[in-house]
Amino acid sequence: MIARGPLWLPLAILLLLAALSFWIEQAVRLPASDSPASRIEPEGIMENFKALRTAADGRPQYRLSAKTLKHYSGSKHSEMDAPRFTQLDASAGDVRAEAERAAVSPDGDEIDLQGKVVIVRAARPGQAEMTLRTERLLVYPERDLLHAPGAVTLNDGTVAVQAGAMEYDAKRRVVKLSGRVKARLQPVTR
Repeated sequence: MIARGPLWLPLAILLLLAALSFWIEQAVRLPASDSPASRIEPEGIMENFKALRTAADGRPQYRLSAKTLKHYSGSKHSEMDAPRFTQLDASAGDVRAEAERAAVSPDGDEIDLQGKVVIVRAARPGQAEMTLRTERLLVYPERDLLHAPGAVTLNDGTVAVQAGAMEYDAKRRVVKLSGRVKARLQPVTR
């Protein structure tokens, strides 16, 4: 009779090595870049973040700052706590937007401000300071455009306005309100 024990030993060792190789591969494999696991831990965190964008002639265009900036390498997006965006324009006046948090698209073309968003347009000759409040604001810095997809309240000292949505073209300084718009004139105190 032939003993089959010595034949099974090499086969058992090969199966054990195959299982061990598979387990090691799964343990060291990186998560897919668009999976939720890749966004759990940020690649980098900056405290007191500040950035300034300038035009080709060196003139400042806008400033972006935040208490904390977190960048995620898998999705290439960034998140900010206590962000502050200021569009700088010497002739038209500055426009400032603040919020509780924000997300920046991978290419930087869109900044999504969320939570107690306040926008302040600086006063200039012939125009009082204007304050706008909303819960969400989309900022498109390259297009000089601000868009609030939800309810907004606007106050410039002479009129108080409530609307369902808002779009602000900063180059032309035009505010477009939509949805249910309700305005109330306020008396001017002198």
